[in-house]
Amino acid sequence: MLGQTFEILYISEEARMGIVRIAGWLRLASETRELDPAFGRQVTSIIDNIDKILTLEQLSQKEINLLLRARKVIKAQVMALALIGRNYDAAVRHTDEIEQILSEIAHLAVAHRLDVKEKGKIAIAATRNRFVFALALVLVAVGFIIIAQRVEFSRRRDEYIRSFSLLHAHMTRSRIVALRLFHDYFGKQPSPSPGMLKAAQDAVKELEGITNGLMRIANSERDLRTEPLGKLLQEPRGALDTHIRLEIHDNAKYLQVPGTQVRLIVEELVNNAMTAVRGKQNRQVTIGARLLNRRFLFARRLLIEISDNGRGMTSDILDKAATPFFSTRGGSHVGLGLTGCIEMVSAMRGSVKITSTPGIGTVVRIVLPVNPAGWQSDDRVPSPLLPG
Repeated sequence: MLGQTFEILYISEEARMGIVRIAGWLRLASETRELDPAFGRQVTSIIDNIDKILTLEQLSQKEINLLLRARKVIKAQVMALALIGRNYDAAVRHTDEIEQILSEIAHLAVAHRLDVKEKGKIAIAATRNRFVFALALVLVAVGFIIIAQRVEFSRRRDEYIRSFSLLHAHMTRSRIVALRLFHDYFGKQPSPSPGMLKAAQDAVKELEGITNGLMRIANSERDLRTEPLGKLLQEPRGALDTHIRLEIHDNAKYLQVPGTQVRLIVEELVNNAMTAVRGKQNRQVTIGARLLNRRFLFARRLLIEISDNGRGMTSDILDKAATPFFSTRGGSHVGLGLTGCIEMVSAMRGSVKITSTPGIGTVVRIVLPVNPAGWQSDDRVPSPLLPG
């Protein structure tokens, strides 16, 4: 558009200068009665210039009409009067009209150029405003996502705090009541009996164990130390029962895993399994671990499986087992519970699947991604099969 504007200005100015020359020749001819021989070529050149302008696309109807008027006047009036050799003064007056037309064409072209330039500025400003608006929307969306994530994080944190508070209250209430009864009894008796004193001491030890266990659970996510999986899975066998069987594949034995988190999960599930097989003559608890094969481009995954041949669970009990603080056993046990296990595995970007059949047993399968963010390797432990 701006290129055509400059072309109109250039051609119209060239035509206008030609008209000025023709007017000068006509004034001289009115005195001498002799017309310059170049007159005809100049008129033809002016007509050609007008025709060039008429071929341009950006002309308005007003400009087209003015150019057609100038073309008609220069051919029918100026050229005709000059060629018959009289009325040179009348021809001069017609050149003034043509010059005025060409000047107006140039003025309209300049106005059009300014209009195009202004429209360009408006278009640039509109584009910039749209970009700023789109950027603002993106920032608002990002801000909303961040706020939503912070709210969700705060909500989950509050739920964890509430869960730990309820867990602590749930586990300590009965023992505190017992200690209160012991205190009242001791206040009325000159000296406590050995049995009552031992019960009070046991309650204090249980409360201390509960507190230490809850502190261990609460601080587990901050502990980033890793341990070889094979060594970690050996611990329940040595601490609990010789009926625990280990089936750890070589490709998982030296895998470095988050020690505290995995230990808490395994301890809870093994304790549940040992409770389930209690009283059976052929009781058996199996701890298995192996690396699963890759699926397409997915990273390798670690499978930890704890199974038992205990009494099993019905579907109703299995559904309740994942609810907070549900337990089929009493005592002073302090652990995650199945709910805590599932939450901790989820925090490690893994999954838990539980299958149980009454009278046959229970199998808990935990699948964890290998080497996610936060899993570190310990170069002191040989790990030829550690996946990269």
